[in-house]
Parts: sequence; structure tokens; C-alpha cells
Amino acid sequence: MVTGLPRWFSPTVAALLAATFALSLGAALADGFGALALVPDRVWRGEVWRLVTWVFAVPGPRALVATAVVLYWFGGELAARWREPGLRRFVAAIVGVTGVGTLALTAMIPAARHLPYLGSWALCDALVIAWALEFPDRRLRVYGVLSIGGRALAYGTAGLTALAAIYLGPIVVLPELLAAITALAWMSARRL
Repeated sequence: MVTGLPRWFSPTVAALLAATFALSLGAALADGFGALALVPDRVWRGEVWRLVTWVFAVPGPRALVATAVVLYWFGGELAARWREPGLRRFVAAIVGVTGVGTLALTAMIPAARHLPYLGSWALCDALVIAWALEFPDRRLRVYGVLSIGGRALAYGTAGLTALAAIYLGPIVVLPELLAAITALAWMSARRL
């Protein structure tokens, strides 16, 4: 065992972090975010890597740091509880359902076929929702004022995504909506 690492260090989380930093920093240095974004029309033309790369390409430094924290903390604790294969299945389901679902739904909306979807918001929301429902007694303290956890955190996270859909439009946050729904459904199925 490597000393200095938390007990929940996860090879899956390490791989997710490595992919996120490599794609994000590489795209930032090469001005290449456009080649990684999920653009439905481009996927239909054969650029299928976009179904996966979009979620690991984070276009801003604050979002990249926040993503790293969410992956490390929430993903690490879920890996400790679910074991590595469980976390890998969850992440694959979130990325797969979100990417393919976005592709399928935007096929019915011509104006959305050219929208670029990029960033880790969808995966981060899904990890927070899963963590909150998997560890219902644990609490997060927000700005030292609000203490929240369990169902309130899970449904509050999904609710904030729905609120963003109201303000920005559901098509703009379609992957995030699909990720929240998928995470809630995954956790409901685990309870059964």
C-alpha cells in the first residue's frame, strides 16, 4: 500500500483523472476543444469518439479543478463501496446513456444537431447523486452554512440541473438532464 494516499484510492478514479487532465490540458494547449465536443451531426458523420471525449474535456481551469475534486472524492468513495468494477459500470452507463441519448434526442430536433456539448457537469452530477444516495447519513457543508446530504443532496442536484434547463433551455443541458435521470434510475435499481 502506498502511504500518503487515502484508503479509497482507486485505479478507476486515477484513470478518469488522467483522461480528464490529458484531454482538457491537451485541448487547451492545442485549441482543440471543438474536436472533442459531442456534436451530434459530427457523430452521425462517423466521428464516434465524440460520444466519449466530450465528458472528459473540461474547457476552464475552475471547472477542471472542481471536476478533479468531484472525481477524487465522490468517485473514490463510491469505488471503495462498489469496488472498481461497480464504479466502472456506473461511469460507463452515465457516459454511454448520456452520449447516445443526446444523439438520439437531438436527431429529432434539427436545430440541436449542431450544438456542441462539452465538459464534466453531467458526470459530476451523476457522481454526487450516487454518493448522496449511497451514503445517506453523510453530509456536505456548503460555505460553512448549509449542511446537506442524502436524498436532499441527490434530488437537489437533479433539481439544480432542471433549473438550469429552465433558464438555458432543455436542449442546452440535455446531457446533464440525462445523466441525472440515469443516476437516479441506477440508484433506484440498486435499492431493489
